[in-house]
Amino acid sequence: MKIENLTSLQTQLFKLPVVFTECAWYEAVYLEQPASFRDLGSRLGDTLEAAYTCLFYRTEKVDAVEPFYDFGLYRFLPNRDRVDRHWLELRLIVEHEQDAPTTLRIMLRRESCSAGLKAPDVFFEPGALMMTHGVHTLIEQGHLNVHSYLNRHLAGDWGEICDEDKLSNQQALQYGERLFSAYEIEAADEKKLWIITERDRSVTTLLLPSEY
Repeated sequence: MKIENLTSLQTQLFKLPVVFTECAWYEAVYLEQPASFRDLGSRLGDTLEAAYTCLFYRTEKVDAVEPFYDFGLYRFLPNRDRVDRHWLELRLIVEHEQDAPTTLRIMLRRESCSAGLKAPDVFFEPGALMMTHGVHTLIEQGHLNVHSYLNRHLAGDWGEICDEDKLSNQQALQYGERLFSAYEIEAADEKKLWIITERDRSVTTLLLPSEY
């Protein structure tokens, strides 16, 4: 992602040091048997990129810092064969001293939830996160970062859908029906990403209209 024209708030936040909790470091960066140091560097770089991308988009049109920012990415488990990826939910905490931000701390979302740090703008839990082969391929090729779209979906920003569908989603939040979002993307030849959460909130699927 090209970085340009940072706001004063973004410039301030991007200057801060980043630290990990032990659990977040273990699941996001650490590998028991890395093939090379490049493997560890890649995992660290991907995690920081996901955190900064979330921070960038969430502060793009605001002039006040939030206490924390939720993001996530797909990860191989640190102690298993690197075959299947799992979705790792993370939270970027903005720590303060004397009302001034001093540190960005990355932790597992479940760590911060157990400490009472629940996101006020997340309307529902996504359940198990699934993706189609097409979405996975775009991520693998570096064409698509899905976490910002997923966060928008969980916060009730349904993207580019008609007013009737938006009203349907608002009613679905109240009565427990299926939720649907559509976002414009620029990812190879793909122009739109769909996100669907099932009515029982057990599964959220990311897919491309071309695969439907």
